[in-house]
Amino acid sequence: ISSLLCCHQLLVVVQSLAFSNKKVASPLTADDHDDVVVKSNRVFVAGISQTCSEETIHSTFSVFGTIADILIIGQDDAERKNKRKPYCFVTFDDLSSAQRAVASSSSSVPSSPPSNDDNNNNNSVYTQIQYSKPIDSTRRRSNQSRVEEAGKQSQIEAYTTETNLIVQVQSTHVDRMVDYLHRWNDNEKGEQNNFCKVLGSASAISRNVSLLYLSCGNPIDLGRILGVDPLLARAINKSYIVQPGLLRGNLSTEQGCSDFAKMLFGKVSSQTNNGLNDANDEEEEPVVCRMQVFPPKYQSRLLQLVYDLVQEIDEESRQFTISPKRFTHMLSVVEAYQYKGKGWEERQHDDNSKLYMVGISPASMDLDVVDTNNIITGGSSGDDVSRAYYKLKEAIGMYEAIHGALPQDLHGSLALDCGSAPGGWTKYLIEHFGCKQVYSIDPGELSPSVMKLKETVHMQMKIQYALPKLLEDEAVASDGGGVKLWVSDMCLHNMAEQVELLLLAKEEGVLAPNAFFVLTLKCVVGHSKLAYDAQVKKVVDKFFMDANLDCVETFHLFSNRSGERTVIGYIK
Repeated sequence: ISSLLCCHQLLVVVQSLAFSNKKVASPLTADDHDDVVVKSNRVFVAGISQTCSEETIHSTFSVFGTIADILIIGQDDAERKNKRKPYCFVTFDDLSSAQRAVASSSSSVPSSPPSNDDNNNNNSVYTQIQYSKPIDSTRRRSNQSRVEEAGKQSQIEAYTTETNLIVQVQSTHVDRMVDYLHRWNDNEKGEQNNFCKVLGSASAISRNVSLLYLSCGNPIDLGRILGVDPLLARAINKSYIVQPGLLRGNLSTEQGCSDFAKMLFGKVSSQTNNGLNDANDEEEEPVVCRMQVFPPKYQSRLLQLVYDLVQEIDEESRQFTISPKRFTHMLSVVEAYQYKGKGWEERQHDDNSKLYMVGISPASMDLDVVDTNNIITGGSSGDDVSRAYYKLKEAIGMYEAIHGALPQDLHGSLALDCGSAPGGWTKYLIEHFGCKQVYSIDPGELSPSVMKLKETVHMQMKIQYALPKLLEDEAVASDGGGVKLWVSDMCLHNMAEQVELLLLAKEEGVLAPNAFFVLTLKCVVGHSKLAYDAQVKKVVDKFFMDANLDCVETFHLFSNRSGERTVIGYIK
């Protein structure tokens, strides 16, 4: 014990000697703080509540001096996750007022977050006050960042010089939508009125939404075709017919929205005077507009402002009116660009900081107001059977668009559906190909609407156990028999198993010669299109090495998820 005490005393002495030789930095005093902070008549106020109003801020800080301006930032994003709490900038008329505000915070900063009940008690209004730091001195923006943002704006401006149709597309479906339009163009060669040039796409302000900019010979007809195609219903949210060119404005501010409403009112009135009524059967009848705005959160305010301007005109002198139902034209407003670089929060309050495209076109309730859900399900209940049904329908349709109609010997043949529950693919095989029998193989339950079909043979087991039983079936084992249609939408941990099971069925003699197959390959790793495509290509390349295949195509269907690809062809 005495030895331990001696060691402890020696350690204390050594530490004290070492500490005495060190220079200890003392905390910054108020005077030191003044030396390193750039003083300004503008102060930064952190930690205000989501409901804190401009009046509350004014009453709180006016005791320090005359306030010239108040800018509150972040309350619009308060409900979004992972966003910082709202804050504001208070600009005083003189520096001394700002100094008093900052000095008062050193002794009154609250120890707990602010409450939502705003009052004149400083502790419930803010958590911190400091001088507002000039952006140029505290945050240097790289030239690369500026160039990139300027490039985005220039790109949008270039698109909009030719654009007359904007399609609002799910971001995950942009590539598929572009491929679809290229194929559509190939099918419409020689028809000048039906051409469609894809100018480009850009991410929109809304989450998972992109805008596709098109130049079309007949944007009205193309917009209607895209809107009623059930295969596109999951990809397309809405289409907007616009006129080339951009308008500046800002629908997110009260003044900006008011100014834009006046500009829009004048534009529509001018077009009406210049012959817009020629599209109507009776020229004397006024144009009745239905309005659609993107992003839609600004539609209500803009609609009300334009409606009020219309109502100010004598009824007999009105060139157009606004109505959501009995309308003759569609008035579209689309936000094409807003600055998203550093300092974008402050630009949100600039009344001319955003760029918009607008357009007015003939329209009707029957042709231009579409229930997307009803299109997807074909008017049915919208269950999993209907969604799966259209997935196989899309796959067959895309394959036939390249190779022509499938041979007649597939009609009335035997078919097998792996992973069939709830039965959408089984139902399609029966209805489209008239299969005399479909072996619907899945441990799960089939929908009653599929089970009641006389052609359905439900084998409630895994395909590995079903293959030996199929060989005992007379229809499969007979000469000239065998399964001529093999489709599989199974979800497997290893997508290569889809191919292996098909090859096993071929080896066991379940498949007929030159059988037609449709396989969904589902990637379970990776996060990009390139990664998914590479994985699928590897599996398909090996498939070619292991089997005699013909006319094989790989598609990324609109009905596929991001990591899914559909492989279609013949196995000899």
